[in-house]
Amino acid sequence: MDKIWWQRWRGRLFTLGIILIFLLIEIRLFSMQVIARSSFHRQAGTNCIRADVIEPRRGDIFDRRGVLLVENRPSYTLFVYPWIARSNQRTIDGLAASLGITSDEIKRRIARRGWHTFQPATILRDVNFSLLARLEATKLDLPGIAFGFVPKRSCLLPEAVHLLGYVGEPEDEPGVSDRSRFGLVGRHGIEAVYEPLLSGKPGVRYIQVDAQGRQIEVLTDPPGIPPQRGWDLYLNIDADLQRYACILMEDHQGAVAVIDPRDGAVLTLLSLPDYDPSLFSGVLAPETWKSLAGDPGHPLLNRAVQGLYPPGSTFKMVVLSAAVEEGLISPDFRVKCTGGIQLGNRFFNCWKPGGHGSVGWAEALQQSCDVFFYTVGLKLGVDRIAEFAHRFGFGEPTGIDFDVEKTGIVPDVDYLNEKYGVAKWTEGQTLNIAIGQGDLLVTPLQLALYTGAIATGRLVQPRIAGYAIDPATGDTISFEPKFKPLRLNVSTLKMLREGMRMVVNEPHGTAHRMQHPEFVIAGKTGTSQNPHGEDHGLFVAFAPFLDPLIAVAVVVEHGGHGSSSAAPIACRLIDRYLTTVYPGPYEPPYRPRLFIHQRDTVAIE
Repeated sequence: MDKIWWQRWRGRLFTLGIILIFLLIEIRLFSMQVIARSSFHRQAGTNCIRADVIEPRRGDIFDRRGVLLVENRPSYTLFVYPWIARSNQRTIDGLAASLGITSDEIKRRIARRGWHTFQPATILRDVNFSLLARLEATKLDLPGIAFGFVPKRSCLLPEAVHLLGYVGEPEDEPGVSDRSRFGLVGRHGIEAVYEPLLSGKPGVRYIQVDAQGRQIEVLTDPPGIPPQRGWDLYLNIDADLQRYACILMEDHQGAVAVIDPRDGAVLTLLSLPDYDPSLFSGVLAPETWKSLAGDPGHPLLNRAVQGLYPPGSTFKMVVLSAAVEEGLISPDFRVKCTGGIQLGNRFFNCWKPGGHGSVGWAEALQQSCDVFFYTVGLKLGVDRIAEFAHRFGFGEPTGIDFDVEKTGIVPDVDYLNEKYGVAKWTEGQTLNIAIGQGDLLVTPLQLALYTGAIATGRLVQPRIAGYAIDPATGDTISFEPKFKPLRLNVSTLKMLREGMRMVVNEPHGTAHRMQHPEFVIAGKTGTSQNPHGEDHGLFVAFAPFLDPLIAVAVVVEHGGHGSSSAAPIACRLIDRYLTTVYPGPYEPPYRPRLFIHQRDTVAIE
């Protein structure tokens, strides 16, 4: 009986199961085709719509007078859509043959974007017309390639390439945003420092494509998002003065730094030799990078902020100020120079073999007597010299709005003990440091700021950029200067200034030939020893003497004496600025006024 019942209901249960399965299928089909039809219709539409990112126009860069320094010019860029190229080896091989590079290099450039993305990968920027025409003719045989009309960065002041920097393809780094991975970004210099302002914001356009990814039309529904161009940046740099500095430094290696000592505005920042900035505007070939990096002239080094040089005799104002402020010498202190000084078993020469005779502080600066500063240096010791060097900004970051700078080396007892060992260095190190040699190293920009500090009584933070403007709204951002008092007595500051005036304007001054007929230049020559060849020539100066408008530091590598190599360049730059460039007359917009504050130290009101 039980067996008969089970046989009868087994067939019925099987039939019921089949009916339930088909019923569920029908319900699902009804849900997809009727209830969710509009949703699936929209999703199907997106399968043939591609969102293309529109690269924004970078902001322009101008000099202090509105002269255009960096602009954007139109150019064609070759792209590849990775999701198409990954299954079309002939595209990769065809591009490699047309561009004269390897297939592996094409794959590497595509891989920067990612093989499964719908966003295009940049293969080549600034495509010339002949290559463009050749690739267009074979476009059907190279699935996945496309051309875009995008701006290319163009530097109109190649003399300022180290300063302005360059743009390039972004590096692949974890956590980088989509915007940072698209288009060109600032990689060095002002282009990198002010990337957030210059870059703008990308836009989007929606394109209908076929199954092969080919464009059919640009859609207006949904509407695209227009890109927002970057802010325009106005620098404190003067293009005329920058070009003139480059002309004066022709056939030389070295650096020039020029500032307005009143507010720290950087008027000129030159480093030679330099390089072609257009090399970095696209995908940089490895061999090009190796050529630049291996160049013995080091063209990628910005000598103005990264070059480290012994300051030579330009450092002597630091030593004099330390000795006077510490009460170790009086204004009538004198030293007899016979051509050198004996210290232990070693004789330290003065630059003048016959000696300078009896010299006080004024003649010691005017004639750059080494024996005077040997004597004063021994009284001070390296720690007190280092303390005052730091007051003038040596061994410290300047705070310049730049992406790289070196702080230099200001040796003290701890530094010498670590380098040479405790009790393994002698006072000979102190003598070398007292005349700006030995382990002491500074940058040309630090020398210019130091000179400006002597001229005004305060150390300023240098600024390359003056202000930025949003061309769409007119909004402005200004970059205000910052100052730090030197904490020197007024009388000490006057001594330094007077000694520098005598260097250029008195008969026995080491730069007497640079005397100007219209205004008074105060300066200091320097020659720094170079273990790799001829000595470097240095000169620092400010002018006009009573109302300083400009401070200059020039370093000529392998130039020999600063009086014959660097001084003429610096003085011609001062002449150019005060007689041609500066919107004269010589009176500045405000006159720095010294006043007494805290133990008669210098401050500015």
